[in-house]
Amino acid sequence: MAPVDLGSGYVFQPCARELVDDYLVPKAGLGGCYFPGLVEEGVDVFSLRPRALPFWRIHRRHDGEVWGFFFAARPAAGKKCPAPGGCWVRYGREKAYCGQDGGGGEAVAFMRRFAYRFTWKGGAVSAPTRWRMKEYRLNTDAAAFRAAHPDPEAAGVVFVVHKVFMKAVLSPPRPPPVYCSESEEEEEEEEEVDQELDELVLELRALTEGK
Repeated sequence: MAPVDLGSGYVFQPCARELVDDYLVPKAGLGGCYFPGLVEEGVDVFSLRPRALPFWRIHRRHDGEVWGFFFAARPAAGKKCPAPGGCWVRYGREKAYCGQDGGGGEAVAFMRRFAYRFTWKGGAVSAPTRWRMKEYRLNTDAAAFRAAHPDPEAAGVVFVVHKVFMKAVLSPPRPPPVYCSESEEEEEEEEEVDQELDELVLELRALTEGK
């Protein structure tokens, strides 16, 4: 789907409350209206590697930040959800969103967090990545939903949005220059490279041994 033209300098980056109240709730016919085309539909985030998802070009930054919103074909099942090349692993607590004013009452939606990990050796070994996902799931057991959809089969209908994203890479500040001879500079560079290689070997060994 082609990105919606929001005007020069604007991108689609709603907060969680806006995503629940201005998309999931009206999408389920619980009042209000939503602007179609802002959330990709028909995309199963568990069938593709995160990098292969159809992110809009304007949602890809030069600093590495990327994000996208996808109306889900199915919610995440369990704490680990297999995906090509790895799996999404749940972390943190589930958060509830209550009422349109957030003042309390029955939860209308829930949010869960996931992190994508590379896996190999049949899933016995894994490594973390910077990919994250937030799952916003409408509460189909809520009284408002049951009143709007009295059909018993409606409880099995999925109203889920996945926000898949990767934060920008922040480069650490460079240390102030210190005068040294050319030979001293070369020795320092070699020590840094050796240290990085040692750390990489230790990480790979730990991963391979499953520690």
